[in-house]
Amino acid sequence: MKKLALSLLLGISLYAASTHTATVLESMNSGGYTYMKVNDGKNSYWIAMTQRDVKKGSNISFTEQGWMKNFHSKTLNRTFDNILFAGDTVTQQEQEQVKYKPNIMTSKFQTKNTLTIAEVFKNREKYVGKTITVHAEVTKVSSGIMGKNWVHIEDGSRFMNMDDLVFTTVKETPKAGDIVFASGTLAKDKDFGYGYFYPVIIEQSNFKK
Repeated sequence: MKKLALSLLLGISLYAASTHTATVLESMNSGGYTYMKVNDGKNSYWIAMTQRDVKKGSNISFTEQGWMKNFHSKTLNRTFDNILFAGDTVTQQEQEQVKYKPNIMTSKFQTKNTLTIAEVFKNREKYVGKTITVHAEVTKVSSGIMGKNWVHIEDGSRFMNMDDLVFTTVKETPKAGDIVFASGTLAKDKDFGYGYFYPVIIEQSNFKK
């Protein structure tokens, strides 16, 4: 269960690779989590997420965070051959009510030779493997997770509701509230395991004020 808790620890900070719609075949709650067997019209498989009320036959949508093989739930005393850690699970009716905020492609922090966070998300394919720099405010720092320090930054720009960009480093980090030039190498569809999946993340990062 510690592994499952770890996999969902950063769930609210992750942006999933894709969204799926499926029908609930069966579900069970255990240890504060919900395990559901679903069918997406082609395949049936198990997903796990924080506990919630779900009825058999309900249509749901969910985002991928990462697959695990041979995952053992101690509270269920059951091993799943394959299970998908899922986030942002909502009913189909709730999904239809979700509205995207208007895109904001500019930032008051942007300077020459820097990108806005919105540009990074929109054009991630263009920048894969390249060093990018963003001038923005540090909003959160999580240290010592999987041997890395995780720095979240925002600059007021937004693309498809995505406005938080994560930088990882093993070096000293700035503090929340600092305005920094954050640089690093862009990676896409990065899966660290245990549900840590990022469509965009900046690695080997450096920060300057």
